[in-house]
Amino acid sequence: MRERLTRGDWVRLLPGEMELARELQVGRNTIRAALAVLEKDGLICTTSGKRREVLGKIKRARKPLVKVAVVLLPAPWQTLPSATLLLMDALRSRLHGAGWQMQMVVEAAAFRRAPSAALESLTARHPSAVWILYRSTVAIQRWFEKHRHDTVVAGSCHSGLALPQVDINYRVTCRHAAGRLTGMGHHRLAVLAPVISFPGDEESLKGFREGAGNAEVIALRTHDTRSGVIQSLRTLLSGRDQPTAIFTFEARHAVAALTYLSQQGVAIPSQMSLLSRNDDPLLTHLVPEPARYERLPDAFAKKLAQLVISVGNGLPSKQTKHLIMPTFVRGETLGHPPVLKKNR
Repeated sequence: MRERLTRGDWVRLLPGEMELARELQVGRNTIRAALAVLEKDGLICTTSGKRREVLGKIKRARKPLVKVAVVLLPAPWQTLPSATLLLMDALRSRLHGAGWQMQMVVEAAAFRRAPSAALESLTARHPSAVWILYRSTVAIQRWFEKHRHDTVVAGSCHSGLALPQVDINYRVTCRHAAGRLTGMGHHRLAVLAPVISFPGDEESLKGFREGAGNAEVIALRTHDTRSGVIQSLRTLLSGRDQPTAIFTFEARHAVAALTYLSQQGVAIPSQMSLLSRNDDPLLTHLVPEPARYERLPDAFAKKLAQLVISVGNGLPSKQTKHLIMPTFVRGETLGHPPVLKKNR
């Protein structure tokens, strides 16, 4: 907060305590303790019933002392998947080593259908930041492109938008996944895709269908809950011609599928193969260990940090779309489909 006061991020009034706590990802008591120190040092003053005032005697630098990258999140960081937390930690380390500061800002209002007011307020509080958009909606990406803020997408751009981005090459990855399953003899493949999809999910489905060739692909949209995954699996298992392999987009969906199928007496991989597009450290502790595609956090963070620094320094980039190939982890959940016995 002292650094941001010095930079001039807050010119006349400080945001409220709740807003500061949410923006800086700390508790309200911690914010109050910090405010008390700043007031004691003569940097701010408190007036009953009003927001704390920034005192004019702060000497502000014309340029930021530290360059800042702000990650815009739809929900608190502690709710993010473990793999994403590892990525964010690696990104913070990379940026810090280059003299940058990284902040994570949670603003649910920015992810609503009409985010303009929330985004205008956010960018006004971080005038010199490079914005990193994570799981961003088309409305958010369109707003940042229109207003020409320094922006990098951690993920894929929506159709018709061309912001700098770093993402997994989902189309090629899922083409490989389908090819591996059909190469083992599977001809009925089920895909569990989230109901709320992102551009990478659509590319994933296209790539999987391409890799499946003549095999039948059953694509089910599942809600991002355990009960949603279970309902999708019940639908698959209730059909006359059941699939012999299941491909999930999310690692948590793979966990729910593995445990539910085991509970239903479906042996993996002898009766059903399971493959996950995404990875999570938790998967290494499951028995059998799911086959999956591993995104190395440091490799992704390195490319993302390079792009953030390039955008922040105003350097032109010959390539704005950076796609990374994950590593295939064989696991223990892939097998040949069961052989059906013919009646004599």
